[in-house]
Amino acid sequence: MQHKTEKRDHQRLRKPFQVEIRQFAFPVQKQPVIEVHSVDISGGGLLVHCSRKFTVGDKLHVTIYIPSLNKFHPGFFKVFESDLGQSLTAVAEVARIQEAVPQHDYALGLRFLDVYEDDWKALENMILKELRKLNKAP
Repeated sequence: MQHKTEKRDHQRLRKPFQVEIRQFAFPVQKQPVIEVHSVDISGGGLLVHCSRKFTVGDKLHVTIYIPSLNKFHPGFFKVFESDLGQSLTAVAEVARIQEAVPQHDYALGLRFLDVYEDDWKALENMILKELRKLNKAP
């Protein structure tokens, strides 16, 4: 039996994308927006630092702004759009919380629960391409 030291099913890309999170409660659009940046992202979720304390299991509406995301969509999709404003929207769950006392914030591990499939595939394709580039770097 092999021991697996890494529990994650998806490869992680360390990159600071702009992220907006809000409590997933109706009406969602009336919930306050919290702007943060990702520490890393994978096809399974992302890690952010946030000044607001959440609880494990909280559901969040997440919008991640990823320039050029549309060019990674399967097939011919939005090829002629500007890179600005491209985003992935998902429902995520707070999977873990770690208090970061010096910065008075919290590291939130967010697990994707619901993502439009083509957006998820585009994210996976973008991450794989970025990781290949990083592995080729001298």
